[in-house]
Amino acid sequence: MSGKAVLILVLGAAMAISLAFINISENSVQATDNMVRYYNQQNAFNIAQTGIHMSLRQLADSSSWRTGFSNINIFNGNLTTTLADTTLDSINVVMITSTATVGAGTNLAASQTSRAYAQIGGSGYMPAAVLAAITTNNQVETSGTLIVDGRDHDINGNLIGGTGTHAIWTTNSYNRKGNSKLGSSVSGTDYAPAKSEDDNYRLEGQTYPGGSYPDNPDEVLGGAAMGYPAGTLKSIAMSGKGGSQYVTNPALLSNPLKGVTYVELASGGTWNPANIQGEGILIVHNSTKDAVIKNINWSTFKGLIIADDIVHVHADIIGALIGLSPSPSSGNQIGNGTGHVKYSTEAIKKATTIGSGGLTSGNSSSNVVAWWD
Repeated sequence: MSGKAVLILVLGAAMAISLAFINISENSVQATDNMVRYYNQQNAFNIAQTGIHMSLRQLADSSSWRTGFSNINIFNGNLTTTLADTTLDSINVVMITSTATVGAGTNLAASQTSRAYAQIGGSGYMPAAVLAAITTNNQVETSGTLIVDGRDHDINGNLIGGTGTHAIWTTNSYNRKGNSKLGSSVSGTDYAPAKSEDDNYRLEGQTYPGGSYPDNPDEVLGGAAMGYPAGTLKSIAMSGKGGSQYVTNPALLSNPLKGVTYVELASGGTWNPANIQGEGILIVHNSTKDAVIKNINWSTFKGLIIADDIVHVHADIIGALIGLSPSPSSGNQIGNGTGHVKYSTEAIKKATTIGSGGLTSGNSSSNVVAWWD
């Protein structure tokens, strides 16, 4: 082989080796870029998820919070979250959109968006149907030494001055008899319990705001719009959640009551005497709206009582009562003894935390009804 041929062979081999190294280098750079891009995508996903949890935590502290987070630097990336009120399957929710970017300004940038829908009603709230310490859809009467106090109280029954509501709100008429007394708080002015009957203490002949008077317990809590479509409270009671109970025979109840206690009586059925103690939401209802709870005795109940027909309150109720029937029994006599009804927003809000979903401080995801990554 001539020297010229050898030189050509050597140069060719060198060129082949150089091309091979170039290809190896390019493949190595591409592999590195792919790894960095994958890391950025995963990191952006994690940051977007973090944004959802951060927003849920803020909502748990303040259900009215809609500020979101704007262009904050976190975990080597950038995060923005927005919040908007909307509906999902006829339920009022807050839509949280969380977008994260890692490697912004480079050809390896990656963005991820996560979205969650959070229901806030169940965090413990005041149902719109609670219009007084006692709200009814019928003519109502008090006698004996019953005291109905619409001034606000804490969950232990201690008076909170300057806040509260009327003692009684009714679509029909109210009649005070005997030594029964009404107390209230109207426009920041407290009216101590007295044998008085005027609009400072009670409201009668009222029209239910926003439409028809609630027809069932779920509507009292706001219906589907607040996360209580028909049958929700009954389902919670049957599930046993938080000590909830469902019975058709009140004798089978276990005191103290907790969670949602749902007593479904036969048409025209009466629970008498109703010896109750505990807290939560107590429901006495049937499809014909004539279930009677009569002679409510014994001890203290804290929360919300919803019943078709309420007759003779003799116990201490801290919270509120709502009567559903427009034609109750027993001469509309809601109390004729020594009972005491103390309006309490704290007791009512605690009772309504049992609902489906609902924000709970310390568990930021418990209210999420839908989540998309």
